[in-house]
Amino acid sequence: MAPSRGSSSSSTNPLSLPISSPKPNSGSHPLSLSTTLSRMSSPPTREEQRYDAADPIIPIAHIKSNLSAQHQASTTEIDIDHHQGEKSKRGRTEEIIREEEEKRNLTNRSSSLSTSPTRLASGCSYGPKINDEFLQGTKIKIEPELLSSTNENRDSEDYRILWVDFPPHSPQNPLYFSQTRKYGITIVATLFTMMTSMNVGAFSIGMESLTVDLGCTREQAAIGLGIYNFGFAAMPLILAPLSEEFGRRWTYVVAVILYLLFHIMIALAKNLPTMLLARVFQGCSGSVAATLVGGTIADIYIPADRGLPSAIFAFTAIAGSGLGPFVFCWVESNPKLQWRWIWWIQAMMIAALIVPIFLVMRETRESIILRRRAKKLRKERGLSDGGRYTARSEVGKVNFTEAMKTSSLRAITFLLVEPILLFFSIWMGIGWGVLYTMVTGLSYNFKSVYGFTTNQVGLAYISITIGALFGFGFNFVQDAMYRRKVEEKGIEARLYAPMVAGLTFAIGCFIFSFTSTASISYIVPCLGIVVIIAAVFTIYISAFVYISECYGSYASSAIAAQSFLRNSFGGAFTFFTLQMYDSLTPRWTTFTWGCVALLLSTVPFIAFYFGPKIRSKSKYSKILMKEEQERIMREKEILDGLG
Repeated sequence: MAPSRGSSSSSTNPLSLPISSPKPNSGSHPLSLSTTLSRMSSPPTREEQRYDAADPIIPIAHIKSNLSAQHQASTTEIDIDHHQGEKSKRGRTEEIIREEEEKRNLTNRSSSLSTSPTRLASGCSYGPKINDEFLQGTKIKIEPELLSSTNENRDSEDYRILWVDFPPHSPQNPLYFSQTRKYGITIVATLFTMMTSMNVGAFSIGMESLTVDLGCTREQAAIGLGIYNFGFAAMPLILAPLSEEFGRRWTYVVAVILYLLFHIMIALAKNLPTMLLARVFQGCSGSVAATLVGGTIADIYIPADRGLPSAIFAFTAIAGSGLGPFVFCWVESNPKLQWRWIWWIQAMMIAALIVPIFLVMRETRESIILRRRAKKLRKERGLSDGGRYTARSEVGKVNFTEAMKTSSLRAITFLLVEPILLFFSIWMGIGWGVLYTMVTGLSYNFKSVYGFTTNQVGLAYISITIGALFGFGFNFVQDAMYRRKVEEKGIEARLYAPMVAGLTFAIGCFIFSFTSTASISYIVPCLGIVVIIAAVFTIYISAFVYISECYGSYASSAIAAQSFLRNSFGGAFTFFTLQMYDSLTPRWTTFTWGCVALLLSTVPFIAFYFGPKIRSKSKYSKILMKEEQERIMREKEILDGLG
């Protein structure tokens, strides 16, 4: 830290220090980067740092890491050479302070120490020299117009890469958005999630009049529930390159407009095929609300502050499944309205959401913002500052088609070769399947066992929302435990609540299965539903955050893989739920899934006790967690350089 600002420096390695500063509530407050905010793992050993630099699944991570290390080494050499002549004139203490300051400051300090007379744009720093080997390895091209715009007779090898980052405390940095803007983005994004979740329950409660109107069986109608989920499962595999190419904001805007159009399509459907086609497209466009919202939250909140917004997101994703039937059972029971008006009303609600999304949502993806800034700087300054302004996300960037192929392959590869991701995804998939068993089968169960009317069944669905509310509350307990234990346990401190939830998930299934009889009050199986959903919520949110921290900059691919398996399970369960209820009765159907849940409750215990060892043998997770550590430390060093 700069001594001129009243700070003192230490020669201690910053990686070993517990660093803390105020949270980035606004642009006027420094960013908090304490080890309690994102404790990835213990610092890697030299052996662990060796990895395959040519792996096409994560082609950028190692390049960025290596280039950053090279740049820091070269910056240190420049600093030492520049001050060598002054060492005999100054005391040793002053030299140590100055050298430590220069090593840590990664922003504009390099420009003042280099031989270039110009000063770099704020937040930018010198990178490696540009040569043919570098250009081939990074796929960066020097634009001919940049070379032609300079008055100097120099070729591309005379220039350096100028890394573009955010200026300190920049309001363009999503982490420094004002709290008002952060709240606004979180609210409109999670409202979209709520709409997509209500869709599921609304379809279920309206199936009776739909089958009559379209002349189909209940099993055929239930296909509409399943293929909606398959749209949710497949689309996230290609959403990452879409948002990388066009940004999150426009992906949201286009998705919500398409979602509205397909609601209108299903409201006007005259036959079963039209309705099913609309459901597929609804699932594809609505999947944005399930996939991008988590990334948006990660963009604007530091890890320690993601607990509440992530819990709100999870609450809307699950609670909406119960709110849909609760709200629309009255529409279904009205002979003048029924299923078509369920979709017309939802279309009106979505139309009302388009304007807030367009006005409130801002681009939050760091790579997109920095690429735009780099492009602007190249246009304004050309090569006049001694190099090409380049965003790190431009390194290794491929065309859109290839990016889509790589993104899909990456998610599936993660799912196949990363044991933590695979088992958490299967566990969450079973939980999601049981959730959809409840959504699909509650009407069947309460009508056949208790003789409920449509409106009474709609009221019973509120058990799902109450369960999500309990899960939301338990999240604060988990968050408090995480803050207390993260220094000791690392990211495994995220797993205390899932270890309990895994057991209560099975207990809830057993309560529902053994009390779903006419001789026992309907309140008791409803309590079983509350326990099940509270457990599913806890598993969902904790595993979501845990997986995100395990896969760093490629968390979206890991979440897409998890979403693919989870929603595939949910969609598949809807196809055979009614048949299982007919064959096994609701009691033994739910009991069966309770036994499976009990078996899978071992997953968080294994991850808690053996997670670090499993990750150390992981092909990808250890690389990506190391990259995330370096990113956080780079930001910390920028702030240290400012004092």
